[in-house]
Amino acid sequence: MKKLVSLMLVSLLLLGSFGCVVIRTVTKYANADKYTAGGFTYEAGAVKRVELEWAAGDITLKHGSGTLSVSESGGDALATSERLHWWLDGSTLRIKYCESGYSHIIPSKDKHLTLELPINDRVDLKIDIASGGINADALYVNSLDVKTASGGIAIDVLDAGEAHIDSASGGIRLGTVAVDTFSVNTASGGLGADRLNAKTVKVDSASGGVTLGLDTMETVDINVASGKVTLKLLNAERGATVRLSKLSGNFDCALPMTAEGKDYKIGDGAIRIAIDTASGGVVIE
Repeated sequence: MKKLVSLMLVSLLLLGSFGCVVIRTVTKYANADKYTAGGFTYEAGAVKRVELEWAAGDITLKHGSGTLSVSESGGDALATSERLHWWLDGSTLRIKYCESGYSHIIPSKDKHLTLELPINDRVDLKIDIASGGINADALYVNSLDVKTASGGIAIDVLDAGEAHIDSASGGIRLGTVAVDTFSVNTASGGLGADRLNAKTVKVDSASGGVTLGLDTMETVDINVASGKVTLKLLNAERGATVRLSKLSGNFDCALPMTAEGKDYKIGDGAIRIAIDTASGGVVIE
């Protein structure tokens, strides 16, 4: 992640000189001689894990079966050293931004990546991106591990055994989420999820609002330094038991509740919710 953050900082410096988003790549990676340049296809059943490191440009994730494709917007117009590089390492597909150690300026408009993933044979997906958004209509994976320095994340449907998102800057927008374990760490940027089903949820946010629609789950742990927290109980009868710690900001609950010591009980109190906020209101509806 530190390497990708360095890449992003270089791109910001170049921004003022060229008037568009550009980047100078300087990282080197192991086994560089085993990688092949350019877009490619692969058989869905051959891959169990995908590891993607990307410097600048949006990433679009799609699903398919049989023969799957990986491509970037610049295509053959890019020099060989500028193109994505890939290596099928056993059952792990490794994708890099460009040639190892390559140092040049590449417009990010030529580096928008489209990655197809197996829909029937789920994979473990790891993405490390410095600058650029991640978009998916639907994402079905065994596990999801995302680290982004700058850029939003938008996923309409996320179905996974576990999902971890670490974002330095950029909003996270999710539709329907079904996972066992779900964790989000964001330094700057809001988090929103329309319908969240999970056993455990953990959210740490330094700055930015958090809005979650809670359906079926067991525990929710939210720690926010600055930003409003809004929780929508989609099954009000199951309800929740809320323990709240806050320094400033109002607490408003639109549902009937009773106080039990340091806890607030709503409905049957099924979901255990802990909220710790330094600055920002808390709303439950």
